[in-house]
Amino acid sequence: MPLSFPPGPAPHGAGPGPTGPPPLPPALARAFSAQVPGPPVPPGPRANPWHRAGAVPVAVPERERALLDGLWLSQGHHRLADGTATRVHRRPVPSAGAAYPVHTHLVVGADGPLEAGRYAFDLEQGTLLRRDPARERDAGWQAPGTAVRGTHLVLTVQPGRSFGRYRHRAWPLWIADTAYALAAVEFLCAPAPAAVHLGPGPRLRELLGVPRASEHERWLARGLAPEIALAAVELPGTWSVLPDRRNALAVRRSPAIGEFEAAGRSRDPRAADTAKESGQAWVLGARRLETWSVPVDTPAAGLAPALWRAHREAAGLCYTGALSRRWRCRPVSGFVAAHGRWTVHALAMLPGAHHLDKESAA
Repeated sequence: MPLSFPPGPAPHGAGPGPTGPPPLPPALARAFSAQVPGPPVPPGPRANPWHRAGAVPVAVPERERALLDGLWLSQGHHRLADGTATRVHRRPVPSAGAAYPVHTHLVVGADGPLEAGRYAFDLEQGTLLRRDPARERDAGWQAPGTAVRGTHLVLTVQPGRSFGRYRHRAWPLWIADTAYALAAVEFLCAPAPAAVHLGPGPRLRELLGVPRASEHERWLARGLAPEIALAAVELPGTWSVLPDRRNALAVRRSPAIGEFEAAGRSRDPRAADTAKESGQAWVLGARRLETWSVPVDTPAAGLAPALWRAHREAAGLCYTGALSRRWRCRPVSGFVAAHGRWTVHALAMLPGAHHLDKESAA
């Protein structure tokens, strides 16, 4: 069913007033305007080729392997609506709409499970690569320091993956997909990491030893696509991956859009607004719908925490639904503002567990 976009969010240009907190800059406010993204542009590689920058594969300890595979390794490939298999691997962590821009790194101190240094995980090949500190110094990048202690898992986004498809709507989606990955780390690990740092900012760049993504020439000179460090957790001194949770994510699938369309129209009065504001009519078939919204005049300083909170809560519902086998969840993103509010995220759900013999196009 074709849907029309509502009018754009005029309040963002005005802000809360000359003495109030700074409003969202116009360039960022376009993300929830009615302006339709332009045609797609090449998104860049699904995995950054760190081997071109001198990184070499290393053996991964069993516990760290369980976590990395628990985040990114599922059996099989995505399928199109007609059942045709694609070349895109399925992932336990769903994309919240950003076309999978998230990458995983480890920064290991002197007392860690691997040789001290920085590591990049190639989620396409399932390999962990140790970055070459000598090549880092030669390139003018920050070499590993001696101050790092413990083991830190850092989540970055390759912004081109989302921008290539969604253009001006991409930036909230970078937070969205990173939040889903961060929530998965917290879901899988016992005990859950206590220290979580959210970016972007110099602290995470220094930890990861990378330049700003805007300094794209420094990345491209090494054969790499720019990345933005958005979240880091310090893994506890003693931790493990919970097998039942890992198994739940491994078989988790977002229900195919066709399943929502076949379910019939929901009686939830919010479904119509959610479908209209997202431009996604299949949401009308959701049997449970959760939404998160903010006033359109939310100051810039308040919007980022709201985005992180919304997507981490949604991801938690998604993963606990997979564990209990009560709900199958499909994230909904890409809303435009309406009625003075911006819905920053929604989660559309169908009851029951995924049946592996019913392949999902998600």
